[in-house]
Amino acid sequence: MLGYKYRAINQYSLETLQNNTVYFSPYTDFNDPFEFSTPFPNLPIMYSRASTELDILHKKGILKTPIYLHLKNICEDIIKDGDPKLDSIHYKIREKLKTVGIYSLSSVNDEILMWSHYADNHKGFCIGFDTLHKNTTPQTKSFPVNYRNTFSDLNDPDIVIKFYTDIFSKYRHLPPRAWQAKSDKLATILKKEDDLRGGISVLTDKYHKWSYEQEFRLVDEKTYGVKKFKPKCLKSITFGLRTSEEDKLKIIEICKRTDKKHVIFFQAEKSRHSFELEIVEIKA
Repeated sequence: MLGYKYRAINQYSLETLQNNTVYFSPYTDFNDPFEFSTPFPNLPIMYSRASTELDILHKKGILKTPIYLHLKNICEDIIKDGDPKLDSIHYKIREKLKTVGIYSLSSVNDEILMWSHYADNHKGFCIGFDTLHKNTTPQTKSFPVNYRNTFSDLNDPDIVIKFYTDIFSKYRHLPPRAWQAKSDKLATILKKEDDLRGGISVLTDKYHKWSYEQEFRLVDEKTYGVKKFKPKCLKSITFGLRTSEEDKLKIIEICKRTDKKHVIFFQAEKSRHSFELEIVEIKA
């Protein structure tokens, strides 16, 4: 799947073509202050909700008494002990997020609003990348944006209940010491998976009114900044309704002399029948 980057024509966007580089931004550079605001998990809250849910499941006869009592004890221990390192953990996560690099792309190259907002009122251009995340740094991953009315619920108790129900059912035949070792090992795996789920939600939750962008994000977990990409992954360039002939020729010439002769060029044109753009291939 191609990912598209809408750009105004300026020094920085032309450097993308000339130098085969893109800039992964820190989250603090994003224009929406609600971005990256999803609350982190809070174990006492999660297990308190899990305890309430267990009561309901037990009363309905869905959970048998032995497993119910076992899970209630786990929940009560965590609720009682709390999480004294919670503030410190959340601070460390926030500090880590400040070093993460993010590059936003769209799944479409014909969105009128994006041409207006990000491509200098249709005077810019739109770059089409193919698997850019595989052609920058090894640690870069691609995630679709999750458009929502509310933040993701990272204290959802269902995951915890399912996890402990499964391991109780599968391993309760083990001797106590072996059971505890298996339980501890799997709990560590659950925490890693939960941390990953939380991290992805924080990085990809976005207010649903932005959904027209059809965004997905490339995330470099180590650092933000300029990243080199392989020229072969730049597949197309689409010119806007108002892109000047001078700018078109400039961009075509840059591609020809920087190992990107394979690039296919398109022109955005007004539809005659609706408020839409038609993307037409042109010869360069």
